[in-house]
Amino acid sequence: MNKIKFAKFVSSGNDFVIINNYDKKIHPRKYSDLAKILCQPKFGIGADGFLIIEPPSKKNCEFKMVYYNSDGSYAAMCGNGARCIAYYAYELELCDEVVNFETGSGILKGIINYKRKSVKIKVPDPKDLRLNIILKLENNREINVDFINTGVPHTVLFVDDIDKIDAYNLGKAIRYHKEFTPDGTNVNFVKVKDDHTIYIRTYERGVENETLSCGTGALASSIISAIKNFVKPPVKCITKSQDILNVTFKKNPPEDMLSPVSEVYLEGKVKFVFEGVFYL
Repeated sequence: MNKIKFAKFVSSGNDFVIINNYDKKIHPRKYSDLAKILCQPKFGIGADGFLIIEPPSKKNCEFKMVYYNSDGSYAAMCGNGARCIAYYAYELELCDEVVNFETGSGILKGIINYKRKSVKIKVPDPKDLRLNIILKLENNREINVDFINTGVPHTVLFVDDIDKIDAYNLGKAIRYHKEFTPDGTNVNFVKVKDDHTIYIRTYERGVENETLSCGTGALASSIISAIKNFVKPPVKCITKSQDILNVTFKKNPPEDMLSPVSEVYLEGKVKFVFEGVFYL
């Protein structure tokens, strides 16, 4: 019987199954099916996403991170997943407390505080900023949203009452809206608390539901909130799980056409839950 060694990690309620495939014994063409099997609740381990450690292909990197959503779809980047995999790679002695590693959206720098069970990552500058997009929904309803790519596409919608918002149905309608075809978008609902704090709920593409937290969503929500002068960095993101993700960045001058911000970091706690062997 085939068996796979795995570790289960969680960050702010965002949970992941991680495997170490540094020896490349598992062929990448199996990753999508494994994601659907391992991440399945009740019949599998259960998780929002599937993370794989591979040997690096780029110089000055200690390993490569590959990520698949629970539905088997590939994603270039996952903020909370990146922090969890960096922590696990450190436990496996694949890297030191400061590490550079590959992702589908570029090279990330991880800073691991093992005693505090916290990881901070520096991510590539976001791109594709679009503000004040008017979306037409059913029943001639119109909403104003903003868009940015923080490794994966994210839409941000500011709301008055974040507890009453229908994150699943409205999130799904925006996620599949023709404005964002063919790739779709993740959807973040944001309520500004004060100059340095926001509440956030996220509908995640690939999970196809609301999750308790989303790292790239926290990045997108914080950055767009700052661009619209609702907050100033650093920004505390209070997630659905009530855990806090900290986002820091530097706002660039408006004439900077490459990216609205730079020096972007995401920081938060990570938790090792358990490890084991899954029999296929």
